[in-house]
Amino acid sequence: MTSCELPSARRLERRGIAWMIASFVFCPCHLPITLSALAFFLGGTAAGTLLRSHPYAAGSITTLLWVMGTCRGMSLVRLAERTSRA
Repeated sequence: MTSCELPSARRLERRGIAWMIASFVFCPCHLPITLSALAFFLGGTAAGTLLRSHPYAAGSITTLLWVMGTCRGMSLVRLAERTSRA
């Protein structure tokens, strides 16, 4: 594959699905679990202190990560559909 060629439709679709599954961790409905896990793993560090003192900012950032990851995954799946039709 040269640098100008697109990956195969199947590969694009798999990458899109992987992006959506990975962004599922940051889904807002899982926010209490995500924030608890982050606080546990970052406990005793400067990042853990920052997370504990700014929960709304942390929630906003994780929600933004979810939106961006889901959009990226959906765009890859759509690109795979367009590629397979062509």
